[in-house]
Amino acid sequence: MKYIYILAFAALISIALSCKKSENLNREIVGLGGDTWEQGELDQWLFTNLTQPYNISVKYRWDGTEYDVSKTLIPPKIERVRPLMEMVRSAWIDPYTAEVGENFIKKYAPKNYVLVGSLQYNTGGSVTLGEAEGGIKVTLFNVNNFSKTERTIAKRVLKTIHHEFAHILHQTINYQKEFPQVTPAGYTADWNNTTLAEAYAGGFISQYAQAAPNEDFAEMTSIMLTEGKAGYEAIVKGMTATAQASIRSKEDMVVTYFKQTYGIDFYTLQNRVQAALNVNSPSQPSTYLGFGTTFPYTALNGIAGDVAGQSADFVSIFNAAKTGLAALSNNAGRVLLNFSLVYPAANQVILRVNYNNAAGSPFVANFTYNMTTDANGAISLVLSASDGNAAVIAPGITALTNYLTQNKFVYKWYYSTDFKAEYIGLQKATDANSYFFGVYGN
Repeated sequence: MKYIYILAFAALISIALSCKKSENLNREIVGLGGDTWEQGELDQWLFTNLTQPYNISVKYRWDGTEYDVSKTLIPPKIERVRPLMEMVRSAWIDPYTAEVGENFIKKYAPKNYVLVGSLQYNTGGSVTLGEAEGGIKVTLFNVNNFSKTERTIAKRVLKTIHHEFAHILHQTINYQKEFPQVTPAGYTADWNNTTLAEAYAGGFISQYAQAAPNEDFAEMTSIMLTEGKAGYEAIVKGMTATAQASIRSKEDMVVTYFKQTYGIDFYTLQNRVQAALNVNSPSQPSTYLGFGTTFPYTALNGIAGDVAGQSADFVSIFNAAKTGLAALSNNAGRVLLNFSLVYPAANQVILRVNYNNAAGSPFVANFTYNMTTDANGAISLVLSASDGNAAVIAPGITALTNYLTQNKFVYKWYYSTDFKAEYIGLQKATDANSYFFGVYGN
């Protein structure tokens, strides 16, 4: 019966086709290539920001000749294209351009970007987020789920872009021959059947890094850039000592490769990428700072009014505290140097003030505060204890202590003007122009 049904259905199709013999078959078939389109606002933006300066074309309209016909794929949503390519520009092109100039991107960047709305599903259960062909064309999948304000999504797409670009760079000039020898026994075609924990234990930064040395190099590069210093360090600190040694060796080779081969300071590039990501989808510094985080940094160090980039409001507060401390009647002439914020326990922070007495001898004063965090992530400090030195100098630094206790603050990332240093800081919740920052560490 099934066979008869198929035959009957085929007969109906034949009849239907025979009724359309007079139809004009010379009309254009959209989607087979060679189509022309009226240029709109999006096309103009892509031309101005990517094609004109860097000779990079972006194909987002469907063209069946660009895709694997054995895969089920869908076109990208138009409204997702510009936000995606804005991130490509700001967090991939601009960081490299700032480091080594526009000609670097003009010379090495793939000239064609093809956008696909859906993921590409593969046999074996893996999915393809992006692929590069001979350094000329990059295809980005899953565009329809892109949001540059959702950090996890934005970071995933950006990782794909940096991964594929790393391939272009090492295919132009290869990385060190010693790189594959760091974890030679760990490479496997069966990488997608290992867990992330197993990959870490083997000295790999991801599961896919186990696929081959080239993928290992590209994964190291892209993850270091998209996770940033704090995120990358959190990953590495969770590994065993042996695995950490392998990862650090690979890290050193990546950093050396970029410097010696292309003249790029990798850590500065890393900070530039993070700064661009943080504009639209900032990570929370509190993820890495303070008691109870997975691999915490326990202090903000070296905060002072003479550190370049501090807000004018904070500088005036710090200078007032400096003047007040120097003028204390008992042993006048003390010099306020800087302070740290130390996080020793849950919901607690210590203001650790470093100063010299009139004779130049160093002293430390500790003010302990209870810390509360509201629903918007803003923190408030209430004094709970002071040590002996703190009790002595407290009347002289009220400008600073009042600033800290009479305002709510939110955590922010800050960067030096040359992007060689990354900081965590506190900004007034009600005033973006009032903030201070320090070096985070232990």
